[in-house]
Amino acid sequence: MDDAPNVIVVLVDDQGFGQLPVYSDAYPDEMLFLTQNTERYKCDRQKARAAAKAAMPNLQKLADNGVTFMNAHVTSPVCGPSRAALMTGRYQQRFGVYDNCDLSKAGVPLSETMLSELFQKAGYRTAMIGKWHLGKTTKKPLPVQTHDYHKNATIGCIPEHNPINRGFDHYFGFNTSGTTYYDSPSLFRGLENVKATGYATDEFTDDALRFIEESGNDPFFVYLAYSAPHIPLEDPAPSTYQRFNTGNPEVDNYYATLAAVDDGLGKIVSTLEEKGLLENTLIFYLSDNGAVIDSPQPMNGPFRGNKGNFHQGGMHVPMVAHWPAGLTPSKFDPRVASIDVLPTALVAAGIKLPGNLDGADIFPMLGKKEDSHEALYWAGPEIMHWSEDNKEFWRDYWEYVTERTDDAPTSPLKVGDASWAVQKDQWLLRCNEVTGHVELFDVSADPGERSEVSSIQTDVVESLRSDYKAWASRLEKPLVWSLEEYQRLVK
Repeated sequence: MDDAPNVIVVLVDDQGFGQLPVYSDAYPDEMLFLTQNTERYKCDRQKARAAAKAAMPNLQKLADNGVTFMNAHVTSPVCGPSRAALMTGRYQQRFGVYDNCDLSKAGVPLSETMLSELFQKAGYRTAMIGKWHLGKTTKKPLPVQTHDYHKNATIGCIPEHNPINRGFDHYFGFNTSGTTYYDSPSLFRGLENVKATGYATDEFTDDALRFIEESGNDPFFVYLAYSAPHIPLEDPAPSTYQRFNTGNPEVDNYYATLAAVDDGLGKIVSTLEEKGLLENTLIFYLSDNGAVIDSPQPMNGPFRGNKGNFHQGGMHVPMVAHWPAGLTPSKFDPRVASIDVLPTALVAAGIKLPGNLDGADIFPMLGKKEDSHEALYWAGPEIMHWSEDNKEFWRDYWEYVTERTDDAPTSPLKVGDASWAVQKDQWLLRCNEVTGHVELFDVSADPGERSEVSSIQTDVVESLRSDYKAWASRLEKPLVWSLEEYQRLVK
């Protein structure tokens, strides 16, 4: 264990591929603004782009001195299932998770091994800090009710699903999809509900710093899951992070929430340097899915679509790895996936992997420029409430929670049908099993251009469909989500 690297996985919530500096120079302007956002976040595009490029200089340094993954994907375009796959190294559908409801109502089954447990058993000190969202939740309504549902109840999770019982020695965070940045009623330290004392992003950073300081000479694994830039964003970030002047204060505040994350990264790196640990600490940074439509440009950069749907904008995410002792700075173009992150870290730590993982150790592939997966698959309901179909709802929601109106949003949220997608070679095939609608994209071409299905490409469609059906034969029925819809996916 003397040479075992420390491991820190930093996960942000809903940050799009275009909302950070790392990828900006790889794409011309005309490829960065494919999706129109909501009225709340409209401003001059170039000012928004400049804010994105300036928001995270510490992350840029990690990328410059590490590996930037140009073609990284998550296994779901929504947060809960994506996180379930990250923490198990397995496609979440293999154990019945298809959407967020499966997690809030049932949680990741106890039969699944959290990869944190392998670090813990190998002698690592382990910490989960921030957003958990992988356990069956409990809810205690509060006596004072507000327009913002995040403030109206204390949300916990059942003890056996708490991180303390899933491979973590230390837990400080919250258990559901989102919580307020100030005065959260749903923060927990271990099994105990605790009082919020400041801005959530800063609280999470400070807790990570304490854990690192207290680890002494023991190797550690920290899963630092920031809630930023997930809603609610009605309360402004602290003034120290308000560094932007786009002409729209909502855009300025959005990038301030990311500046807070970046300052946290800077503090963590400085602490590691002071302790002589940076050289042998493996840091991964990634987002759990693409940006929502109710967010500022450049949103998901060159990719069509948003959080919640099976376009690349929902699934193609930023990802960086930094490990001076083990990695040569580079950009890596082949396909990788979030399910590869923890298996890669475990192998780097010399810990034997279980045989049932879908994720792979990606570091040996860096020199060979090989894809970590021949194909990637997605299946479940497309969560259309973050689509352009529901722009009106999010306008009404913002007006209501900021108490600019007394009327709760009445626009019906549209939820997608059972859908699936497969990406292989240069092709991305999307299929809605209810309507029968099929789309085929050439992802090696201009990301904004769609390749229409034609008679010439019928063989491609059928080959990808066959690959998907073979993969779907391994799926488990949903923990909660509609059995009828699931049967459409595997028939």
